[in-house]
Amino acid sequence: MSRLKTRKRARLPDRAFAYVDSRGRRRLPVHDKAHVRNALARFNQVAFEDDAARERARQRLLNAAKKYRIVPVGFITGELRSERRHATAGRLVIELGRNPAPGELEQRLRTVLRDPTLAVLHWSDASGAYLDGTGTPVPLPAEGDQRGVTYLERQGRPMTAVVHDPTILDDPALAQTVLDAVRFVVEKDRLHGQIQATSTDAAALPTGFVTLLMTDIEASTALLRRLGDRYGTVLNDVRGILRAAVSRAGGREIDARADEFFAVFERAPSASEAAVAVQRELGDRAWSDGVEVRIRVGIHSGRPTLTDVGYIGVAVHTTARVCSAAHGGQIVVSAATRAAIGASAPTGIRFRGLGRHRLPGLPDAEMLFQVQAPGLRVKFPGPRTGRHPVRRRQPDERRAGLENRTRPEARQLELPQPPA
Repeated sequence: MSRLKTRKRARLPDRAFAYVDSRGRRRLPVHDKAHVRNALARFNQVAFEDDAARERARQRLLNAAKKYRIVPVGFITGELRSERRHATAGRLVIELGRNPAPGELEQRLRTVLRDPTLAVLHWSDASGAYLDGTGTPVPLPAEGDQRGVTYLERQGRPMTAVVHDPTILDDPALAQTVLDAVRFVVEKDRLHGQIQATSTDAAALPTGFVTLLMTDIEASTALLRRLGDRYGTVLNDVRGILRAAVSRAGGREIDARADEFFAVFERAPSASEAAVAVQRELGDRAWSDGVEVRIRVGIHSGRPTLTDVGYIGVAVHTTARVCSAAHGGQIVVSAATRAAIGASAPTGIRFRGLGRHRLPGLPDAEMLFQVQAPGLRVKFPGPRTGRHPVRRRQPDERRAGLENRTRPEARQLELPQPPA
């Protein structure tokens, strides 16, 4: 359809437009068949002054469609979905406006959303899992299950997970209405002491020799600029995938801020298993708007210091630097983690030496390894350290040293052994 020129548009009478607002601005031209089709497609993108104005415009548009013998199937379907969304939101407001007793949120949502198996779970740091109303840990749906999970956070920390039929919240506006209502009730129950506090319980985190996993989203700023408000949905989905994989592998979430995610494992093989599961699911996922979402994963094993506010120490700093050295879609582990895994790597997981690299802020060069497994991308540029790999050469044997670096055995260094 050719663009309606300004001069021609000005000559059209008001009746040639489906909507004329109170200031005389004219929208949705319907003077010919092509523009009627365009108006049908764009109707829900117009901000009407009120419901009455919207209804008048809708009726004019349907009359124009009838005149040109257009059967507006898509338009009518969209209107039915819109009516369903508004009706559901209205029922939700009514139900939750009745001041439900603590613990009734789950049943009210089941009624409003017509999903009898919907579950509202609350995160517990002490348990390292989402709990149901009886305080029992509940596993989240695994990849490929027929149930969806929508997460709510509080100050960057996991708060609530709603397990539901994935089709009931496929409308972003309805999903936002539901989540706002759930957040309101959960916060109110929290204030009244009906939900156990979910702030980090440091005493429940593992101590001693542990394995830390950190991730961030590659090119997150560009994604934010492209998606705008929809970036929040993408971030929520990524965190959901991370939390489910970490939970299934027996890990514990420590923190989630902006596009970063931090978790701890008592066993190094479990950390690598979770990382592979995350990268596989993200690699297979088709995102809306044609965007690509890739995360960097860094894993390091050590003895961080556990304080009242979580872990601190060189081990934490090293994990962050290893993560920063990775590319989107890649899993990079330190020599300490490679040694801790030893021969106990999960089935199908292998390691490729990436050489020794100086990571910002660390005194010594670190040997890095890439995790390889079926379903994961294999080839990446060199680690993102901003520096060249550390080369091990003998004096006066520059050529020999360069040749040695090409041999696989030259990349294998003596690795630190995990404690017995």
